[in-house]
Amino acid sequence: MNETKAHGEGGRAALAREALDLISESPRGVLCTLLPDGGEPYGSLVDILPLADGDAVLFLSGLAEHRKNLDSDPRGSLLIGPAIGSPDALTQPRATIVGRAERVEDRAEFREAYLVAHPEAAAFVDFPDFSFYRLRAERVRYIAGFGRMGWVPKDSLTALATE
Repeated sequence: MNETKAHGEGGRAALAREALDLISESPRGVLCTLLPDGGEPYGSLVDILPLADGDAVLFLSGLAEHRKNLDSDPRGSLLIGPAIGSPDALTQPRATIVGRAERVEDRAEFREAYLVAHPEAAAFVDFPDFSFYRLRAERVRYIAGFGRMGWVPKDSLTALATE
């Protein structure tokens, strides 16, 4: 399949830009992690702070299963699907960030930006059992709509973030 057919007008570059735009406008997604006692996938809804390079920052409680899973195995994915509740959701854009999460040791690094994106978090942002995690995108699967999709490598996202 040629690039235009697989990726639509503008090819892979257009998909990369659209994927990054969708991610940057999204306040939440479905985080998928791996259960430590068998490796089964586990999905949960999370608030996110999207970063310019396609990475996403999560603020997770030590009580949450998804945090326990990431502490055991950092591999995860984050589905961004703003139209997920819509009757025509499968024809709407969505992206899945695939990567590895790492705990952010300096809470101040993302605290203020996270509160701007999620002001309701002010009630618990200083709780000691919460930590920021950065899901570092290794690649993104972007579905622009029916028949228009592709994998976007991290270097394409990074290049767009520095434009």
